[in-house]
Formats: sequence, C-alpha cells, structure tokens
Amino acid sequence: MRHAFPALSRAAFGLALLASLATPALADPDTPVPPIADRAPEVRLADETVILPIVMVREYPFIEGSIAGVPGKLMLDTGYQGALIINDHRVPVPEGRKIGTGFFGSGQTFEVRLAPEVRDVRVGGLTYPRVTDVVAQDARLLEGIAPDFIGWFGYEAFATHALEVDYKTLQATFHADGDDYLAGERLVAELAFETRRLPNVPLMTGQIGDLPILVSWDTGQYGGFHMTEAGRDRLLREGHLTPSATEPGAFDLQGLTIGGHVLPPIPALPIDIEPSPASGSIGITEADHLTVGYGLLHQFKTVWDFPRQRIVLLEP
Repeated sequence: MRHAFPALSRAAFGLALLASLATPALADPDTPVPPIADRAPEVRLADETVILPIVMVREYPFIEGSIAGVPGKLMLDTGYQGALIINDHRVPVPEGRKIGTGFFGSGQTFEVRLAPEVRDVRVGGLTYPRVTDVVAQDARLLEGIAPDFIGWFGYEAFATHALEVDYKTLQATFHADGDDYLAGERLVAELAFETRRLPNVPLMTGQIGDLPILVSWDTGQYGGFHMTEAGRDRLLREGHLTPSATEPGAFDLQGLTIGGHVLPPIPALPIDIEPSPASGSIGITEADHLTVGYGLLHQFKTVWDFPRQRIVLLEP
C-alpha cells in the first residue's frame, strides 16, 4: 500500500539529522533516559584499525548488516550523533518506550523510542551479540532510497577514531592511531573545524567570492544551501551560482574557499530560502549556510578526524 510520505529528492537534504531533532517526551523518573553518548554502548570500535566495505545508493553510503536476524543496509552517517538507530518499520523492536518526537526536513513527524535490548547486531564484519538502550524509529521514508534500510551507524560508534571514506574503492577505514592515514597519500587540504551544540557536526567559516558563509559537513546527504534571498541573488549576479543543467531548480556552485583552499565546483545544489530546521540543534545562527555532502566529498578521499577536529582531503 502506498504510504503518505512524499518521494525523496535532492532538495530533501536534511535526512541526516533526523534523530538529532528529536524533542524530549515526558519520561518515567524511575527509568531515566540515558544521554545519546550512553545509548547502544556496546556498539563501539574495539580495534586500532577497522575496515568496512560500503555500498553507494545514489549519494548515500551504506554498510551491509543485520539486526535481530533481519538483513539490510545501515547508513554510514556522521550526521547522526548516536552509535546505532533502528528502523523499526523493518526490524520489530519489542518493549520500546517513547522518549521523544522528531521530524524530517519535509515536515513529517515520528516517535523516537528506546528499547532495553536488541540481539544479534552485525555491521559489516563487526558483530554485537547484545546491544542495550537502543533507539528506534519508523524510518520508512529512507526505504525510498534503500528498500532494505534497517538503520544508521553513527558518530558515537567511531568517535575515538578518524573515519576515512574512499568513494572510489568503496571502503571506510577507521584509524585510532594518530594521523597514520596520511602515509603514502597525496594531501590536498587539511581543514580545521569547530563544533557547537553537536560534537558530530563539523562547522567551518568559508567564503564564496566576498560572501561569508558557514559550512557544515555530513556524509549522510548530497549537500545544499539554506540562505537568504539576498545572498542567493548576490551569488547569481557574481556568477558563483548558475542554474543546473541536470537538476531542475538546483544550482551549480563555484568559488568556495575554506582556509585559503579553493575547492572544486559542486554541481546541482538545492537552495532553501529559510533556515534549516536543524539549525537550533546544531547551534547555527548564521543566515547563509552551506552543507557539504556527497556533491563535493566524492571528488576526494576524505578523512573525518573528529579527535583532532579536522577534515582532511586527499587525492582519490
């Protein structure tokens, strides 16, 4: 049966922050809700180096796995702060209690639930026989991208490691040992970042021409703008934005500079003339905001060095 959720498009690029936007519900004081960093505590990287194959579906990186015997794909998502979240539209999660509500960028709301335990979790070659305090939600909207979508594998699982994503070899490598990911690589740029309210969302100040712009980074989306009409019109006049020939309503960007590095053009970016619904959760107050995702990332081998707060771009 056809469900009520709209078809996904590149313009609905706020997918990666679904659970971050959850608002707390009234909870039983005898059973407090653990903070995000303490949920699914078993899902952490134990080895110094971990290599997982990824599968690209459109612009989204996934890892093959299974939860409670249900096989499917987990999105590798720096934009999700927790270690693991389950799509309980596909994976039945018994005894889940409501701990909040959230919303998609397109406006649909969903309940966020917490399950006391889930058995037999596999993420690529990683196995977790029992995982406790696991978050779940009805994420059937993501089934429009991957019909076998079973959840997210997010930041808290690998926060102690640097994440290297190679879109050419389809491999994610997690490094715990310093900057060994630079060995034998050709460095393009090393970009320092800050975080505000969420430790998993890198933020940088950049420029497009003379226009200052806040830049956030996220593996779980294509990328896009939230900006003012004045900012958009200025970039159009100056030639930094041109209408996309391949994606109606989107724009090609050139001239983005961060930390003295001129980055390559990014095609087919959507523009939304209003703040992102995630701005408050992240701590964004700037009127002009660009999220960098697959549109730029796939042009490099990228390293998300969260312990040292830098993103490293390497030649592919």
